[in-house]
Amino acid sequence: MVFDMQDAARCIGRWTLHADAVDDEAFPEAATAAFIDQLQFPAAVHAADFFLTEDRPHPAYRDAADEAERLLTLALAGDKAAAYTYFGNLGLCSTQPEAVQDGAGLDKYPTATTPLQAEASPTELPSSDFDEPVNQRRLAFIKLFVQRLRDGAPVADLLKPQISYVYMVKHPCAAATTGYVELLPASDVDTGFPFETTYTWENPDCTVPPELQWIEAFKLTETMSQWTRIEAAAGDHNFDRFFLSDNARNDYLLISIEPYDQGYAVSKIEYRVEMP
Repeated sequence: MVFDMQDAARCIGRWTLHADAVDDEAFPEAATAAFIDQLQFPAAVHAADFFLTEDRPHPAYRDAADEAERLLTLALAGDKAAAYTYFGNLGLCSTQPEAVQDGAGLDKYPTATTPLQAEASPTELPSSDFDEPVNQRRLAFIKLFVQRLRDGAPVADLLKPQISYVYMVKHPCAAATTGYVELLPASDVDTGFPFETTYTWENPDCTVPPELQWIEAFKLTETMSQWTRIEAAAGDHNFDRFFLSDNARNDYLLISIEPYDQGYAVSKIEYRVEMP
């Protein structure tokens, strides 16, 4: 299989979560006894190291780990569909080499003659095993959205009339500042809006600010103006979530889209910051 940087980061997140779960004996004994070698602890740790391509993984790492943790929790509670997806995602991150194939076996993958490859695009969305033709419209939409951001242009018309907004800053010492806005008018994304945030922490030794709640503000074009470039990557194989990031920065956007009015529209914007 061929992996780009975002694919590799997702695989790091999945294998790291799995290795931790095996090490913590989270699985029933009958399950661990049935694990193939790739699912055992040593191989899982090796797989996480195998995909490590840089000192600081792409933001896709954390979201993949969070998704894997959510699926595993459901699976251990008896959700068979979640279990199937959890192990299927690990299968997409197999470190075992595949035999090279010719002919029809590769028809499902994009080629240089597909519209996505042929047209010049300001957004580099690398080919991967998830690039099925059915996703071309989603990719075209996110390219348009990113081009608007590059141009500093309004994006409200590319959003649903009301969207969800999530704000999260991850601090050292297992602490986070979070904020949520539901039913946010699309126009506010262009004009800017205030919202309330809350500081939480897990480690009792954390240095806690004197105020645990305060007001922040967000304006998409203003945030994007601080980026030198915008890199886009699909967040999952459904192509309904996309990471927008600048490798020189520690903040990124997670954009969720869904079918709307015979096309697609942004339904959720998550702005996340990973503090060093």
